[in-house]
Amino acid sequence: MKTWFKMFWPSAQRAALVAAITGITPGCATQNFTVDSARIAAGKGDPKAQYFLGHLYEKGKGVTQDYALAAGYLRQSAVQGCAEAQNDLGACYAQGLGVPQDYVEAVKWFHLAADQGDSLAEYSLGVSYCLGRGVPTNMVEAVKWYRRSAEQNYLGAELELGDIFLGGRSLRKDYQASSGWFKMAAAQNSVRAINALGYISESGGFGVAKDPQRARQLYQQAAAAGDAKAQMNLGRMSLEGIGAQTDFIEAYKWFYLTFTTGGGRGGHYLAELEGKVNYGDFKGTTLTAEQIKEAVRRAGEFQKAHPKLGNPISQ
Repeated sequence: MKTWFKMFWPSAQRAALVAAITGITPGCATQNFTVDSARIAAGKGDPKAQYFLGHLYEKGKGVTQDYALAAGYLRQSAVQGCAEAQNDLGACYAQGLGVPQDYVEAVKWFHLAADQGDSLAEYSLGVSYCLGRGVPTNMVEAVKWYRRSAEQNYLGAELELGDIFLGGRSLRKDYQASSGWFKMAAAQNSVRAINALGYISESGGFGVAKDPQRARQLYQQAAAAGDAKAQMNLGRMSLEGIGAQTDFIEAYKWFYLTFTTGGGRGGHYLAELEGKVNYGDFKGTTLTAEQIKEAVRRAGEFQKAHPKLGNPISQ
């Protein structure tokens, strides 16, 4: 499934996610159903049962996956005012699942759900205005809807707001505002947000003081959780002597970790430090075999101390 609009996105405020299965959280789908009992109730016009069936058919849980049936049940529930169904029907139109792809129609349903305070629909509207899908691109309007979603602690919206104020995106850069949103996301254990906070501390400006030592701490935290970008940032800082003395062995360690656990990133830095290529970045610095062995040892020790990074590196 495409990731632009995710149906049933996990969120503390996303009441329908587990309600459709457990029936224990507030929202549209609050009643326990079996497939048969849901069909009977849906036939009598119960919007909770209709939403429940829409979820099952969209996911193929206990029934044969059928996007057209899913969209049909979601529509029956949505027209009766179920906010979760309205949002998810909008997602069907945005992705062309069971219905023709139609961004204008998607936005219509997102608006109906967002007007009821559905955090995912508010986020979806933010994406719509940000990308100009179904509505003209309007970053001010995008920020408005992202903010409403983020104020309900919706992680995706917090990250989007952090990115917007970090990069501007036609708005004024504001690292203080960006930090605020990324801190909220970091409180939800987002390593992407932690790495972003490291970048803001390292670069400074736009209302935030530069603090390389703080940046290192944040990058370390994200790197320990397996974030390849943070590992690359630590390698670069060690290479350039940012916040500490230049340490080519430590730089190799981080690039080696990124290469072995982060999908092959950092290989060009390893090649240069090994003397295999010369881009001029490190003034011809080439590590000895013993130095490389020490860097790999350090990488292995770090990996053993942080199981999230995967299988330990063999020495």
